Amino acid sequence: MTGLPPLRALHYFHQAALNSSFSLAAEHLHVTHSAISHQIRQLESWMGKPLFVRTQGRVKLTSHGERLLLSCQKAFSELHSTCESIRTGMRYHLKVSCSPSFLSQWLIPRIATFYQRHPDIEIQFQALANINQLRSEHTDILVLSQEQPPDGDIDATLVSEDYTGPLCAPLFAQRFRSDRDLAELPLLHADTHLQAWSEWANRAGARGNFRAGKHFENLTLAIQAARNGLGVIIAPRLLVRQELEDGTLIAPIGFVRVDRATWMMTKEGRRHDAEISLFRNWLREAAQA
Repeated sequence: MTGLPPLRALHYFHQAALNSSFSLAAEHLHVTHSAISHQIRQLESWMGKPLFVRTQGRVKLTSHGERLLLSCQKAFSELHSTCESIRTGMRYHLKVSCSPSFLSQWLIPRIATFYQRHPDIEIQFQALANINQLRSEHTDILVLSQEQPPDGDIDATLVSEDYTGPLCAPLFAQRFRSDRDLAELPLLHADTHLQAWSEWANRAGARGNFRAGKHFENLTLAIQAARNGLGVIIAPRLLVRQELEDGTLIAPIGFVRVDRATWMMTKEGRRHDAEISLFRNWLREAAQA
């Protein structure tokens, strides 16, 4: 285990990150709140970087914490799956592929409810796949935002129509009351969604130069930058629902519907597989909640 932090610390971090709460992690692991805090502090000391932001009794992952959570999800999922397969030989497995922003912003914060409902189904998260990987069954489920799903041998279920809009921290509230104010505000861009501003402007009828501003490698980082007051980002409403609810982001001029939608896709021949049907039902229910 040389070169790795203590497994217990990673396990406690994993539970705290999944639940966005040290108290809930303590309940699930049947330990004290202080035990969770102690292990997280040790892990942060080992890493040399903060993994959580602690404000007013609540915790949120930093960008380093989000990276570690993704890695823990994959590692613990594979370990759990292998151990259960060896022990019982009766586990169901699903390989789910989606964009990193959908995974970190939407799916991971909600997946615990799926596990609670279907403890016999184990999910392995994969990097964004293409349709051919779905056809070859290298992945079982693909969740993707695009205008139209493919025809033919791919079954597609509408998860949510896509609405996007400008988002910023509350500190910008007095300076941002219409799209005309954007000319005086710092804009943020995700390199994985370079057309987001022009797509929104076309649908909203907004005019101006939306190309300037700071760039970030992906949408998750750009959303975090906006949350921390660095500027205004365009993002799908679906992915920032929690930030809007807790007030760390605001949408001063609302959202507009765009031509894309979020789809869940699987092979047509597998659409009635029990574990795929259960995941589809949960996904649609969670998206509409």
